[in-house]
Amino acid sequence: MSNHNVDPNVLKAQMQSLEQLRQKTQSLVDCKATLLSKTEILDQKKSLLEETNSERQRLQREKKILREMLHNINQDMNSLLEAEQSLAKESEDLERSVKKLKHEQYEPLHDQVNEIRLQNGLTKLPHIQQELEARMAKILEDRRVKWQQEESESSASPTPKRRMTGRPGRS
Repeated sequence: MSNHNVDPNVLKAQMQSLEQLRQKTQSLVDCKATLLSKTEILDQKKSLLEETNSERQRLQREKKILREMLHNINQDMNSLLEAEQSLAKESEDLERSVKKLKHEQYEPLHDQVNEIRLQNGLTKLPHIQQELEARMAKILEDRRVKWQQEESESSASPTPKRRMTGRPGRS
């Protein structure tokens, strides 16, 4: 085939068509690469979103558990406060009763008994305060001995003893 038969306008049109094909093909390749890249990034973002959502749900469950625990602690504290107030009132009432009994009955009887004892040549009976002080001294001594024993046991053992919180049925 000779160059003479080829029309320069046809040749020019074919060249333009090929150039357009090359440009469009390059644009397609670039678009495809961008699409693949963005699809991969989208997949990563979706995966991160699922992980983040899962972590948020886990934290919400943990928060709910902690709120329930805090609620239980508050209930325990309120119960203890009520018990403390009740015990304080009972103690005050009992203390008043003890003082009244001591002043209105015990001391007059004690004085009468000691007077009769002296008239009969006997020694006076000790006052109840001496007995109470001796009893308290014994209690304090027993506590001191117990604490010293616990101290020596805990220093001899490699792990310290843990105290239970006294909250059964709660975790």
